[in-house]
Amino acid sequence: MIQCLSVENLSVKYDSATALDSVTAHIDTGQVVGLIGPNGAGKTSFIKAICGRIKAEGTIKIEGKVLKHGMNRQALIGLVPQEIGLYPHLTCYENLSVFASIMGLSKSEKPRAMQSALQAVSLTDKKNARVSTLSGGIKRRLNVAIAIMHKPKLIILDEPTAGTDMPARDSIHRLTRNLAQSGMGVLLVTHELEQVEALCDRILILAKGRLLSDGPPAQILENCFGNMRELVIRFSKPPQANLLNERSPFRFTQGELPTIWHALTNESQSGAAIDFLNRLQSENSHVQEIAIRRPGLPVLMQTLETTGQLPYNKPEKIFG
Repeated sequence: MIQCLSVENLSVKYDSATALDSVTAHIDTGQVVGLIGPNGAGKTSFIKAICGRIKAEGTIKIEGKVLKHGMNRQALIGLVPQEIGLYPHLTCYENLSVFASIMGLSKSEKPRAMQSALQAVSLTDKKNARVSTLSGGIKRRLNVAIAIMHKPKLIILDEPTAGTDMPARDSIHRLTRNLAQSGMGVLLVTHELEQVEALCDRILILAKGRLLSDGPPAQILENCFGNMRELVIRFSKPPQANLLNERSPFRFTQGELPTIWHALTNESQSGAAIDFLNRLQSENSHVQEIAIRRPGLPVLMQTLETTGQLPYNKPEKIFG
């Protein structure tokens, strides 16, 4: 398989601070690779280094071509930034025309490239719509169209679904997979961990500038959690302080909302967990949902943010 992107010993420093510390990774053509990590992990520096926007040490290659510092990389890389970068007073087609000129496409190349990009993101019916009238999801798709007009080898999607509703997110996720299937390498940077788990062929996990793990999501989760199970309880309103931990043999912590609580246990204790959850649900009218499931990337990231390390099959190191 062809390596679309390859970085070897990539390091970035800001004065005395190290943002990236000897990161080595790759993206194969046709793959969607997720880049995740806590705030300050080095994700932005990783993107800027690849795009040539900051000075970096190490080697960066796209399809075997070494990208030197100061080299124009626009023909090889398409970047979809986190912030929507469009001219609101222009139509979709006019925006594409402006950006095609900025990218250096010739007059003869522009019409075909613009039409192909609109088709790729399913926006041909919106070509004459003024951008200011469009939804956030459609604007995001137009941003992607601009980034792929010149048929780059690598496309970087930086939080492509920020500020969009669920249907728009699903549309962008389908588009992401289609881009990979068309022959590009896709680097996806996002905080939507459940979607990363479902969408990405591999993930790169950064923390404090170092690459902690690289592999398929299922394999990384198996390495980290093994036969552990996550217990989830959702209440209609936040429970009283210590309610769960006073009555439970498991150590619960609050999730992303005060109404959602999690604990981890071993698969061998599933019977005891089911008994406890059923008893709690029958005794507490505010329990809306209970579940026992395999831990996913949100649990892994919560652990990483709390401890600075990846978990390895030890519940007490995660929730306790």
